Amino acid sequence: MDAKIVELMKMKDFRGLELLINSYGEKIIKTINAVLNRTEEHNYHKEAENEVFYKIWRSIDQFDVSKSSLKTWSLTITRNSCIDKKRTIIRKQKLVPLEQAAESKIYDQYFEKEEFLDLICSLSSEDQLIFLKYYYYQETPQMIAEELQLSITQIYNHLSRGRKKLKKNLQEGVINHGEYF
Repeated sequence: MDAKIVELMKMKDFRGLELLINSYGEKIIKTINAVLNRTEEHNYHKEAENEVFYKIWRSIDQFDVSKSSLKTWSLTITRNSCIDKKRTIIRKQKLVPLEQAAESKIYDQYFEKEEFLDLICSLSSEDQLIFLKYYYYQETPQMIAEELQLSITQIYNHLSRGRKKLKKNLQEGVINHGEYF
């Protein structure tokens, strides 16, 4: 079935997109809901859904069956697109993350608005998501673990290793502005 979906979509036949939606639409929507899970983000679900299906449609030529399944590839596009959407929402709301988390003066200048996003871009995409949930949205490690299907210990490990990496990068002056994921 995946081969037929890909073949139709590569020929720019909308039946391929319909088959994709019938096959994986529910999982894609669940992923959107999981990433854009805050009350203030619910208004962006349909917009994110449209963007995701458009990105899948537009980039189907990059799909490689030897690297992943169509389902995995589509859900990766969904997750990354929704994390980008989450960042956009954060910027629009001009949220200030975790005022109480500043461990030193060097952190103070970066734990503000957009600089926070520049700071965490050196982390893996999973760590970026965990940092956004923990520091921006102040979700508990238990909530994050449940949502990402990880153990609480793993969440704490991600946060600890991430803070160490960020501290090292700040001390060395290594910040990649605007390069997310």
